[in-house]
Amino acid sequence: MDLRRKNLLAQRVKYLTRGNFHGVSANWLAKQSDALYSGVEDFATDPGCPIKIKTEEVSVGKGLFNSIVLEKSGANFGANFDCEEGLASFLYAYILNSKPSVVIETGVANGITTNIIMKALEQTGGTLHSFDVDPKTKNVYIGSGHWNFHLLTNNFENMLQEIISNIGMINLWIHDSNHGYQWQAFEYDLAADSLQKNGILVSDDIDSSTAWGLASKSRFKKSFGIFDNRKFFGVAIV
Repeated sequence: MDLRRKNLLAQRVKYLTRGNFHGVSANWLAKQSDALYSGVEDFATDPGCPIKIKTEEVSVGKGLFNSIVLEKSGANFGANFDCEEGLASFLYAYILNSKPSVVIETGVANGITTNIIMKALEQTGGTLHSFDVDPKTKNVYIGSGHWNFHLLTNNFENMLQEIISNIGMINLWIHDSNHGYQWQAFEYDLAADSLQKNGILVSDDIDSSTAWGLASKSRFKKSFGIFDNRKFFGVAIV
């Protein structure tokens, strides 16, 4: 077992035994959500789940994630800024199945999520708009797909709102930026207001604050949590 997987296993055991010290428990998330899943495969094979992905595409996504991590991890920030395998493989499989025309991503860092999204969009068409506050993240993707990088400066909330208002119809929104309650609550509201009817919001680190659980009760039609090595990511229909 390589060092990365050993570290992830240790983190997972710590999470399951102690919980997220700075956030909310899985039990609390379960009460706010329509369902919690132990992994992406469980989500994919649940016949009652209204969001469909294919297990074979999840497997391909996991392979792509591992190759992208080897190339990109640590390029701009430490490996702790990287997304995990479950979120990456879900996004890859979901985009192949749903073929969104316009995708929003907040938080670029080393570009792991950006590149897995673009690997899918290169096959389906569609455009990704990525937002970050650090200019060194602007070159994480080099490929043939349609990628637009937006640097947020000064008043991040106002600038994000202004750019989003000019993009038009949005099919898929991925939050992986500031995981504090205030920003998450703001961004979930903005996503719910900006996505097309029955659009999909995906968020990493939904257990880092109460924002996801509260939005599940007030802004989302359906919401689900998926365990991902050391944390949960969320998927919601808005």
